[in-house]
Amino acid sequence: MRRKRRRTARTISAFALLLSAMTVPTAALSLCDFRIPTTDLTHLFLTMNYAYLNEPDTSTIDVSYGRFSFTFSHIHAEPDRALNVGSTSEFTIEHLRLDGILGEVNLTSRFYVSDEDALYVFGEVKGDYSSASGRPGLELRIGAGFGRLTDVTPLVRAVRIGQMLNDDLVLSGPLSDDALQEIAQLIGQEAEFPGLGELVSRIESIIETEAAVTLNARSLLAIAEQIRSTEVSQQCGWATQLGLGYEILRRFGDSRQLLLTLSTNIARPLSLESQIEIHGDVSRPLFVPSASALSASILYGRRLSDATRLVAEYALQRVQRPGQEPVVGETIEARILFDLGPISVTASGSLSRGTGMSGWVESIAISTRVDLL
Repeated sequence: MRRKRRRTARTISAFALLLSAMTVPTAALSLCDFRIPTTDLTHLFLTMNYAYLNEPDTSTIDVSYGRFSFTFSHIHAEPDRALNVGSTSEFTIEHLRLDGILGEVNLTSRFYVSDEDALYVFGEVKGDYSSASGRPGLELRIGAGFGRLTDVTPLVRAVRIGQMLNDDLVLSGPLSDDALQEIAQLIGQEAEFPGLGELVSRIESIIETEAAVTLNARSLLAIAEQIRSTEVSQQCGWATQLGLGYEILRRFGDSRQLLLTLSTNIARPLSLESQIEIHGDVSRPLFVPSASALSASILYGRRLSDATRLVAEYALQRVQRPGQEPVVGETIEARILFDLGPISVTASGSLSRGTGMSGWVESIAISTRVDLL
């Protein structure tokens, strides 16, 4: 078993190194070379679906099942510090009664040694709850890490603007890397402009000076649409951190434990249209070697069109408590999202299984999501 775990760890490490060595083929310009002074992103999503069926020949309601979930994320990053806040909660309703709750919350603050250095110290609060286990977990962590994650969405949009103008034959050739970087910096600083019109005007000036052309109203409207695209942001980079934690709410036993924690996050655009994200987190009590908690996920996203995206994800959770069999849960899910402005429709299919189940649970759903922030 230990040999198998070591082989698995080596395989994951090798895959992460290979992934981090990949470059995004956008001519001579790499998305991962992009840096912006300040990143400030906030998202709040509501996803819901409900099914009801009542046959006249049955004495009870045949199907009454719903699922509602909230997802919140906030990222604020400056050259010398970063703050990440994330929270997900899911409520399952059956026959108009609350049947299950699943939730996670994470708050991480990083302080870098310098603006250019990747070494940092961190403080983190991490919690989770599942009505299936009935025991919440809440940990306080401190430690050190290495690496940076950068929001490269402004550069992705800048490159798409250049490609769009080339496709429409407005430009006779691609924009230079310097022009794309300058446009991306302006898009990344959108919040500092009094209105979208002024930002578009600044971008118009850069393009017209660079390419010696005059943009028409149609081109300016297309540029504005690219800037205001509602798609999920793309990131590039990696960060690994090691620390000590303390159980505020007990997960592993009857007494609070001092924990050793390790986590890794990797994000990499594979192209302008696709991205892969990997997350792993392990914690175990220092003085109870038979106990541990592991969570890992890998996500692949691809933009199929201006309003359609494909997302595929695998997630694993494993909790080992002293003297008990490990509790394991796995989920494989594929989703197609149709963006309709602040409202989106998602068609999804998933397979899930956990400890005590005889096989995979199959699920197909169509849900609506409302972008609240």
